[in-house]
Amino acid sequence: MSFEELLVIATAVILGSVVKGTTGLGLPLTAVPVMASFVGIQDAVVIMSAPTAVSNAMLVREYRSEFRDNLGLASFAALGAVGAILGAWLLVRVEERILLLFLASALIAFLIWKFSAKEPRWSQRFQKVARTPVAVTCGVAQGAIGISGPLVAAWFQGLGVPRERFVASNAAIFLLTGISQLATLTIIGQWSEFRIMAALFACLVVAIALPLGIRLGRRLNAERFDAAVTCVIMACTVSLLVRAI
Repeated sequence: MSFEELLVIATAVILGSVVKGTTGLGLPLTAVPVMASFVGIQDAVVIMSAPTAVSNAMLVREYRSEFRDNLGLASFAALGAVGAILGAWLLVRVEERILLLFLASALIAFLIWKFSAKEPRWSQRFQKVARTPVAVTCGVAQGAIGISGPLVAAWFQGLGVPRERFVASNAAIFLLTGISQLATLTIIGQWSEFRIMAALFACLVVAIALPLGIRLGRRLNAERFDAAVTCVIMACTVSLLVRAI
């Protein structure tokens, strides 16, 4: 790897790690688009699959006490893992633009609902009907373009869970879908020497930078945290549209 490539990877991963530690999402959302402009989208997705899994494992450990009585999380994560396998398979078969537009459209619909609803919380009926397709779609997005955070965040934000439960739930789902993504990418032979070295370097940067974001996140009250998550979702939507166009 050249010095320029290392600098780009480090900068993108540091920024994404701080956002990740603060809000529970943001690492691949930040790093993949930046890295893709230098090394290509497929390289960026494969490289970030490993450090993303590492960051989620760290958050799961940090918030492990939040998994008590977290009903429904295991099945949601399992459905996401199945979707991630399909998404990784689609990575080299479906035009990226189609996937980006689909994801951006879903996020736009969520933002319209959030800002127009009197009470931005999912109804019990909607939760029951939408839970399975949302979980599978999150996994497909993770496996295909390395980005599922906005969809998962939108789902749990609509449930109105506290910050610690929100971060823990996101991390657990991302970890399981990320492991599925890693396994599938390995099976279909997507790891070159460059990708392995870049991924290891990014993992090291995550281990150093993520704790800073965790400390920052603990200082946010509920309203500021909700606003921060919404801002990340909005920024991601714009980024997806730009990449698609």
